[in-house]
Formats: sequence, C-alpha cells, structure tokens
Amino acid sequence: MSRFARLLLIAVPLAGVIALAAWLLLRDPPPSEPTPDSPGHSPGTLVVLIVFDQMRGDYLERFAAGFGPDGFERIKKDGVWFSAAHLPYSCTSTGPGHASIVTGAPPSASGIIENEWYDRAAAKLVYCAQPEKEQPLVPAITGGKPERGSDLGFSPERLLPGVTTVGEALKESSAGKSRVICLSIKDRTVAMMGGRQPHAADGAYCFDTRDGQFHTSTYYRDTPHAWVEEFNKARRVDTWFGSNWDRLEPVALYDQLAGPDRATGEAEGVARKQGVVFPHPMSAGLTTVGKDYFATVEVSPFGNELLFELAKKAIASEQLGSRGGTDLLCISFSSNDLIGHAWGPDSHEVMDATLRSDRLIAALLKQLDASHPGRHVVVITSDHGVCPIPDQHRYPKLFPAATRVTLPEVLVPLGAALDDRFGPGVAGPTRWLEATDFADNLWPWVYLNRKAIAARGSGSERTFDDACEFAAQWLGNRPFMLTAFTRQQIESNTMPSVPGAREAEVRAAFDKVKLAYHPARCGDIIGIVKPGVQVGKYTTGTGHGSVHAYDTHVPVLAYGARIPPVGKIAEPRSALIVAPIVSHGLGITPPASAIEKLPVEIAGGK
Repeated sequence: MSRFARLLLIAVPLAGVIALAAWLLLRDPPPSEPTPDSPGHSPGTLVVLIVFDQMRGDYLERFAAGFGPDGFERIKKDGVWFSAAHLPYSCTSTGPGHASIVTGAPPSASGIIENEWYDRAAAKLVYCAQPEKEQPLVPAITGGKPERGSDLGFSPERLLPGVTTVGEALKESSAGKSRVICLSIKDRTVAMMGGRQPHAADGAYCFDTRDGQFHTSTYYRDTPHAWVEEFNKARRVDTWFGSNWDRLEPVALYDQLAGPDRATGEAEGVARKQGVVFPHPMSAGLTTVGKDYFATVEVSPFGNELLFELAKKAIASEQLGSRGGTDLLCISFSSNDLIGHAWGPDSHEVMDATLRSDRLIAALLKQLDASHPGRHVVVITSDHGVCPIPDQHRYPKLFPAATRVTLPEVLVPLGAALDDRFGPGVAGPTRWLEATDFADNLWPWVYLNRKAIAARGSGSERTFDDACEFAAQWLGNRPFMLTAFTRQQIESNTMPSVPGAREAEVRAAFDKVKLAYHPARCGDIIGIVKPGVQVGKYTTGTGHGSVHAYDTHVPVLAYGARIPPVGKIAEPRSALIVAPIVSHGLGITPPASAIEKLPVEIAGGK
C-alpha cells in the first residue's frame, strides 16, 4: 500500500471523529426538566379553598365597618360575592357542611348526615371521620382521649363510595400530578375535604390539644411531611402563652356593631375559663404549656393564626401552584366556630374573630399577589351559620319562642306518652326509644327501638308505623317545636297536612329534610324546632343544625384568575354552587355528585 493510501486510511476516520465532536459541542443542549425558575417555565395555578367554620353569611355586611380594604372588601369588589347563599338542607353541622362544600352533594347523597349518627347494626355511635379500622395519628400520641372525634384516628371512609370531591376530580384530570393539601384544626374537616381515595389528599393535617401538634393519620401517610415536622418542632403554638386576647379595634365599634360585651347566656370559653368579657387570658393560672393551654388557643383567633402559618409553609414547601399544572389547598379555620359556640353571634368575641379573619385574607392575598401573580384563585365559604343565644331575647319579633330545652325534657315524656297510647306489650313495658344515652349527639333525629317494638308480639310492624306517626305528632305539638317528620313521610315524599299560614314554612323545612336524609343512617323521626330554640345539654352558649336562615346562611366569595369582577349578587342561591366554582378555578369538570351548575355570572353569561 502506497504512503498516500495509508495517510488517507487514517485521515478519513479522524475527520469523522472531529466532525462528530464538533456537532456534539455545537448542537442545542437536550431539554431539561423544567423548574419554577427555568426561563419560559409555565408555573401553574394555585386554587385556595377557605372555609371559615360557623361564619354566618350576614357577618360580611354587619361587621364590614371594621374591615380593611384588602381582605373581604377587595374580594367583594373585585371578585364575586353571593350575599344570599343558603344551604338547601337541614342538619347544618360541620361534617355535612364540609362534605357538601367539596362534593357539591347534599347529605342525602354524601351519607354525611351529621357529625355523628347511630349505627343500629353495631349498636354504637359513629363519628363522621371515624375509620373503618384503626388509623393511628402520626406523629403518634400516647395517653389521653382526643378532644373531639374518634380514638381510632381519622379518615374519610364514611363518605359514601361514588361521591367525588373536587380534589379527587383534580387528581383524576391531572393523572395524579396535581397536589391537594388539606389543613384544619378539626379532623373531620380535613377528612371531608380530602376525599375518600387514600391518595386523593397529598397531605391532611389537623391539630391535637394533647400535644399541641399537627397530625395526619396512617390512612394518608406513615410519617408526616418534613415541613410539618419542622413546624411542630418550632413550637409556634407556644407564642401566645402568658398573653391576652384583646380586641383588635376600639371598644366603641364593637358596642355599635355587636352589642354589649357582657351579655346573658355567654359561656366562659373552655379549659382555663377564658372569662365572659375582654381581655381573655390565654394561660390563666398555668405555669407551663399543656392541654388546657392548647385548647384555649383553639378557642381564640390565635388558632386561626397558627393554622395560617402552617398554610404558608405548605405553599412554600410543596411549591403549590409553582410546578406547572394546578394545585389545590383547602384550609378550614375552626376557631370561628369554637368562639361562636361559647360567646354567640352577637358578641364582641365573634366580631373580633371576624375582623381578624379579614386580616388573614388580606395577608393571604398579598402573599399570593407576590408569589402567584395572576395565577391564583381564592374561594371562601362556611359550613353553616349559628343561632342567637336563646337567653338574650335580642330578637323578640323574629324569635318569640326562643328558649333552651334539654333532651330529657323531650324524650322522657315522649316515652311516657307512647306508653299511654299503646300500653304494655306481651313481655311488659316497652323501651320505645333507642340510643337515648347518645341523644345529645343525635338530635334532631330520634331513633325508635325496633327490637323492643317487635318484641311486643303480633302486629308489631303496624305498631312501629303507628308509633312513628304518633311520636312525630306528639313531638311536633310541643310549644317549642315547629313540626316533626317520620321516615315514612320522607321516603314517600308525603308531607303531613298543616293548617293555614304554617304550610309554607313547614314545606320549606320538609324540602330541606329530604336533602339531609339517608335511610341507613338517619333516625325514624326528625324534630324541627321553632326559630331561636336550642335543644341540647348546654346551659350557656349556642349552637346550630336547624333549617332556619340563621343556620343555613353562609358566605360564598370567589376571586382571582378565571373569576370575573362581578361584585355583589343579592339573588338567593344554593350554597352548593361552591364545588362548581372551585372546579371552574381548577379548570376541571365539577364532580359528578354536584347538583348545582356553575353560576352564569362566573361562566360568562348575564
């Protein structure tokens, strides 16, 4: 081989290697996984669903003089405010309220008929967030019973299969890529908001007064997120020890908008007796933080502030709305409810909690404007309202029947009346009512004792139907009652005949009861109290759960991307529009269980 041929044999492959190397050096770099800081990265959207537990709908007008310009007022002006939204069902409580908010379904469909109900087959009380098997809290707690809920932990398994939450719908639409975080003080609120599927919520955390920490359960995770562990270790909850809860604004404003600070029937808070009037000590008589102090934090606006700090940490640590796609953060502020139960809706305390809630919303919007400009949606609502304290008689024309009644005052004479009407059975006296030890937890439902009635002998089936009808009539005729319905009437859609002017009022109550009724979980009779009446064991404070406007009126507000600046809409609406509104913000189809459509004002119609 000639010298030229040998050189050519070497040069050609070498030229190829040089050309390949040049191409590798000069070509565009391969695409990398985008990050929030990458040029051209589409950061995504964050939707924040906020529930103020027991924030009655009229508070946004009644206390508006104390609001700043950047919280509720900003949303009322630059977003959409449905000022006359009402829950369309009875049994207006926390569990049913949160289930309906995220599913768009009434209790009759979700199965969450109350915070608790009676399981006849198991002969025991069932909590709405009670797991089917033990789901311990993590981090673990040793010793002591929980302040509320079940000692089995918590989960959403009592939601009926097939009922979908907005978070579950988001997960499905994004093939699991979107993140859903649910935070609250109460366990039942995070359980309902997260959805039934174990991985529908990437995080579900609630507070526990036994150790002053936020916990999840093994239904969701075996260990807490690192950011929750860091938050717990930082002991932010200890901040208010040794301080007082006092008013945010001058006393005169509270006197003008809420009434006097000291009023009949107000409770003294919880645990360390916070007192009836301001200022309220956060740790009276305590030398160290502990269960009583943590309970006091819950029953103060500082419980909301604590939760808000955790929510901010969740947004940053989980990069919510900053990874591409859409994420959902659900926050339920429980302290408004605990304060309202103690001091009532016409108190300085409830007004102060509402003003401070306004400041929290302003702070959240400011943060989202900076971190998620033009790509955040905020939806605000409540799970129920609250009844005025019956002892105060502030509204004699509206609530002339206002009074307190204990369950023994109702059920003991009811049993005696059934005895008088039907007499003893073949085996002796009949124990007509079931689950009476849990009556305060089950009202307004009353459960007849089917086994005891069957033991009366032949004709017991007819006796059961007759007993239901008689008990409902007897109950409905009490001076503090509006009416009562039987399960037979509800199932057959047959309202009892009502004379005269009461027919429209009773019809409205009947329609709400039908949306709250599930045959496997409800009792045999439901009592409907007259406006202003409170039935239960508490001698101070107040509650909710009725069909009346003060319990069904809730705020519904929306603001941000995809939400037009419509302002106030005063026409009456069903509060079940919340799930379609949240779904619209998420850019997904509402859950199939939602019975209301997206309001035309938001959808772009007139």
